[in-house]
Amino acid sequence: MDDADDSDGEADRWTGLGGALSVNEGFFAAFKLASEEMWSYKSIRENVWGFQLQPGTRWNPGLSDGEIREYEAVVDISFPSVFCTYLREMNGTDKPAIDIRGNSGENHRFGPGFYSYPRDMEAIHKMIRHAWADASQLRETLLDEGFCLPDDAKLVPIYSHRFVVCSSRLDAGVVLSIWDSSDAIVYGRSLQEYLEREILLSRSPYSSSPACS
Repeated sequence: MDDADDSDGEADRWTGLGGALSVNEGFFAAFKLASEEMWSYKSIRENVWGFQLQPGTRWNPGLSDGEIREYEAVVDISFPSVFCTYLREMNGTDKPAIDIRGNSGENHRFGPGFYSYPRDMEAIHKMIRHAWADASQLRETLLDEGFCLPDDAKLVPIYSHRFVVCSSRLDAGVVLSIWDSSDAIVYGRSLQEYLEREILLSRSPYSSSPACS
């Protein structure tokens, strides 16, 4: 699913907030409030191709621990603890994302915003299959980018073609952007950094990675 870059005039207002939310404790609750406030006044960007979150988007209520275990079982993935914390606070967004096709006259397209369990399971399974379509090439591409994908890694999509790395060797919730196996980068060294970058528009470049052993 294509997604539009939301780094427009809203960035100035929220860049400072990203820094203010750098403490892990209570981050997700504060992030939820901040992002919903931002979405309450945002507007659709005209002449843009790709999916955008709609004005007035809100987070769905979080999952219980039992529901998180069900989610893990359905996708056969053990989630990192930070992703479980995220899911307890918010379970995807309520409104579908919209692609206005650059106001070209084509019909608007709709797709999931942040993925929600169990609502978006069909799309989640599809994205997981897409990410692993050529596992060897994906690992090579990421290694060229300076990131060693652990041997036990599994990937769960969080939004569009962004994936949380699930591995016993990584618990920070590293997020990858995987367009395809030959076009993939690290988009956040942690889940917190990713959310600040994707939503609060804090642009922290990825600068280090675990080495392969």
